[in-house]
Amino acid sequence: MSKFAAYPVDKNVKSYDEYKFTLPEVYRELAKDELREDDVVRTKALAEMRQWIVNNPHIRKCRMDSKFLLRFLRFRQFSVPMACEALEQYLTMREMYPSWFKNLDTSNDKMKELFNCGATSIMGQDSNGRTVVFFRIARFVPEMFEPPVGGIFIALLIEAMLEWEEVQIGGLQVMVDYTDMDLKLFEKWGSSELKLIMEAYTRWYPMRYNDTHAAKLPKKALPVIEKILSFTNPKIRERINCYANVSEMEKHFEPSMAPKGYGGNVDLDGELNPAMWKRIEQQRDVILGLDRMEIDYDYYAPIWDQQNAGLLVRLAPQRRVVCYIDIHIIQRQYHVPTILEMFQKFAPHLLRIQLTAVRLWQ
Repeated sequence: MSKFAAYPVDKNVKSYDEYKFTLPEVYRELAKDELREDDVVRTKALAEMRQWIVNNPHIRKCRMDSKFLLRFLRFRQFSVPMACEALEQYLTMREMYPSWFKNLDTSNDKMKELFNCGATSIMGQDSNGRTVVFFRIARFVPEMFEPPVGGIFIALLIEAMLEWEEVQIGGLQVMVDYTDMDLKLFEKWGSSELKLIMEAYTRWYPMRYNDTHAAKLPKKALPVIEKILSFTNPKIRERINCYANVSEMEKHFEPSMAPKGYGGNVDLDGELNPAMWKRIEQQRDVILGLDRMEIDYDYYAPIWDQQNAGLLVRLAPQRRVVCYIDIHIIQRQYHVPTILEMFQKFAPHLLRIQLTAVRLWQ
């Protein structure tokens, strides 16, 4: 059940919330050293960004609260022009791909099932202020992680974490255990879909990533992992460390945070994960309230198309013209990404028409 109400999205409000820094001192130091943030810089930047939003006729509705805008200012180290650009990218992403990045609902049974399988654990903050996220990939059931559901699940977690200021400042440290990974996990994922989610997670969401530590990647999974990494922000790729065995990876858990089975005593399945999901559920209305933000789609869509010409997966909002295509499919294993890739190869000019629905005739 949601504990917090959705934030207003009227950008022409008469007054704004008065921001107060309430985090532990480690975050004040991190913010100063890594983000160039202090009370004076923050106050000035928030005022400038709010004025820019008010003056921008193409952003029609937007959250104006400090915590939301600080996502982007911290992401861009308080460069107001770059933060405004990041905001535009984020808002446009949500409009261009609503079936992936809108209606992120913790009450959705599929979201609950994916979290309860125990593959993803948001473990809290280490002594350096980083939020540790731990993936046990073998626990993902391929049938549950198919597109777009798997992508929606990760987007939901990112939106939830971005509401926490300790994540905005300290960023994430990602730990991945690939032991006994099911090689079918990404079987249904096409290149276009993988590119879409990795662009979103590492470029368009204002999330800061620190080191990633991964272990026991099966050799047969290397091609798909390399493909995923090819779509990742190069700066993030440089911070990925891979190990042949789990014992090397688990050294990067702080002793107090190490899970059972990984050199520590933290009970992920019995205590930590249920408590974390409850915290995420409390933000349900806040996350769904993001869908009320609005931009001038006709203005931003051509800009997006120009900047992301290689990105083919597009499930457009209702305003976009819908083109239905009847295709005779002989084999059941054909799916939408395959069809889109065929168009890319043989009829790229048709991709200028929005392919939002494909009728599969058996």
